[in-house]
Amino acid sequence: MMSDTAVTLFLERVRADGHRPALRLLAAGGAPRDETLTWRAWAERARAFAAALVANGHRPGEHVAILAGNGLEWPVADLGVLMAGGVSVGIYPTSAPGQVRQVLEDCGAAFVVVDTAAQLAKVRAVRHDLSGLRTVVATEADGGMDVIAWAEWMAHGEAALGGVPEIGHTLAQRTNDASPDDTAILIYTSGSTGEPKGAMLSHRTILASAASIRDTLGLHAGDRSLSFLPFCHSAERIFGLYTRILVGMEAGLVPDHTRVWKAAEAFRPTLFGGLPRFYEKAADVLRAERLTAAGDERDRWERTLTLGTERSRLRRAGQPVPPGLEDAWRTAGATLNDRARALFGGEVRLATSGGATLPLDVAEMLDALGITILGGYGLTEHLCAVFNRPARYAFDNAGPPMPGTELGIAEDGEVLLRRGALTFSGYHGRPRETADAFTDDGGWLRTGDLGRVDAHGALRISGRRKELIALSNGKKIAPLPIESALAQDPWIHQAMLYGEGRRFVSALLVLSRPELESWARRHAADPDDPSVVHDPRLYASIQAAVDRINAGLSNPERVRRFALLHLPFEGDDLTPTLKLRRAVIAERHRDRLEALYQEP
Repeated sequence: MMSDTAVTLFLERVRADGHRPALRLLAAGGAPRDETLTWRAWAERARAFAAALVANGHRPGEHVAILAGNGLEWPVADLGVLMAGGVSVGIYPTSAPGQVRQVLEDCGAAFVVVDTAAQLAKVRAVRHDLSGLRTVVATEADGGMDVIAWAEWMAHGEAALGGVPEIGHTLAQRTNDASPDDTAILIYTSGSTGEPKGAMLSHRTILASAASIRDTLGLHAGDRSLSFLPFCHSAERIFGLYTRILVGMEAGLVPDHTRVWKAAEAFRPTLFGGLPRFYEKAADVLRAERLTAAGDERDRWERTLTLGTERSRLRRAGQPVPPGLEDAWRTAGATLNDRARALFGGEVRLATSGGATLPLDVAEMLDALGITILGGYGLTEHLCAVFNRPARYAFDNAGPPMPGTELGIAEDGEVLLRRGALTFSGYHGRPRETADAFTDDGGWLRTGDLGRVDAHGALRISGRRKELIALSNGKKIAPLPIESALAQDPWIHQAMLYGEGRRFVSALLVLSRPELESWARRHAADPDDPSVVHDPRLYASIQAAVDRINAGLSNPERVRRFALLHLPFEGDDLTPTLKLRRAVIAERHRDRLEALYQEP
């Protein structure tokens, strides 16, 4: 029988590969110890979790929330919820108590699973507001009467399966009764422009998306990947969890994302998927090694990068790489290429990046060292939109459509995606917002992004429709491409444009730490002193960088004034997917921004 739900897909994988490792919890990734689950063991635990749900009164279609990091509990609970006929809802582990309340209240979760005392405290702080929440399961239960310990919950499920035949029959019936169009999971959008909404993804969407990803990247059962991005995010849930189930890939679970490099060394993934920041850190390590190299080693660096850059240019243009160039690059860069690969575990064959624009200099440097990073574009509501391919890729566009996706461009430049199996079903409990997400005829998903399709069929994103800055003269500015260009300058780490209702565009600029330290040494300044950003000599250097970017912009787009920041945008300044929370940042730095519009 062909799989038509995420549960039947999972059970088919278990029947085919039950003895093979499926999940490996990594001590190198911050876990207390290494632990491996085979596909069959994963299924047995998930079924025990599902049995405990049914024994505790869970009804088909009820929502179960998971507030946890990347440990074994997440995939066990997630599949258990689906086996019980429920809807699985992820909550970001970094959420504040108020945000936890918001999600639990919006989805009406009857059960919630938490994995640490800190997460349990968040739920307890808001539980009095949640009349529908019946049960809290905690892996680090403290003996309180208001929670059930994970071990006790799982033992309860196992006992129910062994001693109450009706429980097993109920689970089998719920699996058989599930429809491909039933909602399987809710993924809450990050809320950079408003209140988070729960995007409903059906079993059909999950299976179609996983197949599109497999076919786009050429994945196979021999591949291995790390799981360190939050499971509650669409990328890790679909590109990660369910695609791994479809393909039969083994996953290394990394509870502490700051340990990802140690985890890669231990697990040796063949596929590495991450956000741009992870690749920036890898490039920083390699740049530092290049700067300290001397003599023959320095010459080797320069020759490898020169040859590798030309090789990359040809590959991106779809042109053959002459055998002489390929041999010279491999000979000159053998040790350096191995060093770059070692950062990712030594066996990576595919690397992907999403969530934000990967800086061009990072992509080009890593590609010159043999680490090709494939970028794409998608959104929670239609994750598998466009993607670059291993055999034909570019760094200045998001790639052509993925299998099952049709692109369109509206008259105002908004990117549209044809509604189909890859598209979400709507926002939970929000019919008006669901209707607004589509064109008037309901046939196309409105992405909110501006872009165009180039002559090769690749999508080029130019900005965010909802994030356009409307100047007082009526001109509208797309901030994202300008911010990306600014951040590619060696002096600038992050940039945020500002100017809604103003007569010109201004910017908040976060300085690159290496450049700041280098400048401070030359000028006998203290890079750790926050007041260093007010030094006129430093300002002059940054002005030159801004002028370089402005030279390629139209007059209304040019950054006329800017303020320098000593500390990066982080924490509340960013969404869980590392997008700028513009309103939060603008309010935090209101005085500095206002000063930019005062006459000298």
